[in-house]
Amino acid sequence: MSTASILTTPSTEPKLSVAANSEKKESAEPPFYILPDTLRNWPYERIISPYYRAAQAESVAWLESFKPFSPAAQVAFNKCDFSLVSALTFPKATHYNLRSACDLMHTFFTLDEHTDPLNTEETKVHCEATMDAILNPDKPRPAGEPIIGEIARQFWKRASAYAPQATKERFVKAWRSYLDSVILQASRRDRSHYICTIEEYMVARRDNIGSDPSFTFLEMSLEVDIPHHIMEHPTIVRLNRDTTDMIVLANDMCSYKKEILVDDADYNAVTVVMHNNKVGVDEGIQWISDLHDDIVDNFLKLREEVMTKTNFPSYGPEMDRQVEAYVEGLGQWIRGHDEWNFGSGRYFGDEGLHIQKTRKVIIA
Repeated sequence: MSTASILTTPSTEPKLSVAANSEKKESAEPPFYILPDTLRNWPYERIISPYYRAAQAESVAWLESFKPFSPAAQVAFNKCDFSLVSALTFPKATHYNLRSACDLMHTFFTLDEHTDPLNTEETKVHCEATMDAILNPDKPRPAGEPIIGEIARQFWKRASAYAPQATKERFVKAWRSYLDSVILQASRRDRSHYICTIEEYMVARRDNIGSDPSFTFLEMSLEVDIPHHIMEHPTIVRLNRDTTDMIVLANDMCSYKKEILVDDADYNAVTVVMHNNKVGVDEGIQWISDLHDDIVDNFLKLREEVMTKTNFPSYGPEMDRQVEAYVEGLGQWIRGHDEWNFGSGRYFGDEGLHIQKTRKVIIA
């Protein structure tokens, strides 16, 4: 998940740790950067679930029933439309499964918002409450616990009701890794403007972005039941990782403006690349874009191997169908996530669709 809080009012002046592009120096225009079209050769088109609005309304009403934010903050939270990301990344889900996916996103981002201002120990309390709730969805939550514990319990009790056992096991494991990354992020926050190496950052963000728990919901949305040994095949593992890395890099290029305006961009790939490579914003964005292009090429190569059974085994007609559906779902996920970056109000407010066309992001 992005580290930029929706509940923080941006300052009026951008706080750039490294000077933006050279045009900033030559004109009075505010600094800006150009978002590369990283999916210009992506074969998957935008698809949105027909159940989007209904599932959105149900999930938002469910979350609001907990009163996790002040009324004004809840309005700001809702503008981010976290249900939209589910509708775009799980377009083939049933109404029930899409609603569960929307609840997942609301649980993710509520935990994100609640822990962003906390220190490491306070963050652990929130995270462990959700872990215990996931492991014990029928156990009443203790008095005085952060509300995120009950949110997580209700979310998982509903979502897991019809999920295959292997899928549930993968979710529990992925959720633990995700929580550990949230705690790690808090510890780095406590160190005050600690900037990772590029490798450190990518390793941590692969868990922190929340893609692995979400991929189990992709399985649920497609109603597949794939055993562990197939999901652990090196090709599938690499496809999952490539998908995660594309999500991280695209997310950070889009969220950079929001984070830099509130002086919270240390945990962002743009800042990390700028710091480690000693370059400006433009060069940092270009470096990330080039890496993204390489990952796109690798993903499409591996996808083709799965489809043609080149360097990838056949598991029989029915299981092959399920595996292929899952891989296609990963491809659709990337398109859906990119569409949400611009279609929600999370990073660009009301300007998202305009920026999607022009690719110009003004840091002001």
